[in-house]
Amino acid sequence: MKAFFANQGIDKAITNFIDSNKIEKGNSTNTIDAYNNDLMQFSNWIKKKKFNLYLLDENALENYILELGKRGYRSSTIARKTACLKAFFKFLLQEGFYDRNIMDSISRPDRRNLLPKSLTSKEMNSIFGLLESAEHLNHRRDRVIFEILYGCGLRITELVSLDIHNINFEDKIIKCTGKGNKQRQIPVNETCLWAIDDYIQNERSLMKKDSSNEPALLLNKFGNRISRQSAWASVKWVTEKAKINSKVTPHTLRHTFATHLLKGGANLRQVQEFLGHSSLSTTQIYTLLDSDWVKKEFLSAHPRA
Repeated sequence: MKAFFANQGIDKAITNFIDSNKIEKGNSTNTIDAYNNDLMQFSNWIKKKKFNLYLLDENALENYILELGKRGYRSSTIARKTACLKAFFKFLLQEGFYDRNIMDSISRPDRRNLLPKSLTSKEMNSIFGLLESAEHLNHRRDRVIFEILYGCGLRITELVSLDIHNINFEDKIIKCTGKGNKQRQIPVNETCLWAIDDYIQNERSLMKKDSSNEPALLLNKFGNRISRQSAWASVKWVTEKAKINSKVTPHTLRHTFATHLLKGGANLRQVQEFLGHSSLSTTQIYTLLDSDWVKKEFLSAHPRA
């Protein structure tokens, strides 16, 4: 181990790791932010325990991950934090500060515990029932947020990045740019298009500054592009008003989009394209959601069933 580095402390190690990911790997801003947040949480834990970063072992790291579970984090969140630690300790190994990656023997949570949560059709009807009769400030924009997240399965970053010209009313498609700057086209239903047009004509026009050429579809009260945090807050506020008992995030609506499509008979590869997944295996996790549905699909599709 490099003795001089051992005196720098964990915060310096995290800074070096983050800089490496920015410069050498070119990771997205969202990935960098997630790494930074996860590692600062880990740093606070180490300081609280008065541990030395360079003298940690597998037991200490396993205890940290167990503590995350006790704090009520979802399995998917713990899996992300575990993956972050694996990358961090791999970096420390490559830089010569460890002679092995002590995270190698620590597994991520079981895949079946990572099943994304989705809402029922009844819950979605409650949400849209509320939005269709709502008159609160920005209610048209809120409806568009839900129509697109649930109707098209976009990620939150993809949603707030939409410009008006990305909506093709004639061909009934939305063009969006996803991870890795990959572009895709997603069909849009009539109800969603109506909600978008209603918002543009009756609400967005009031937010837009007279002299502004802001291309963004969704605007804040200052006439600028809405932030991820604002869209997230809208989802939280509306679902609480609709009395949805479980915690709902923008990603929950994306999961619900995929789940309802598959249960409705959509082809797995079609759903993969709609979601913008580069690998089919990522989409296949949705087939684990409902064992009764999987059995039904098998019985209807297999020639010997």
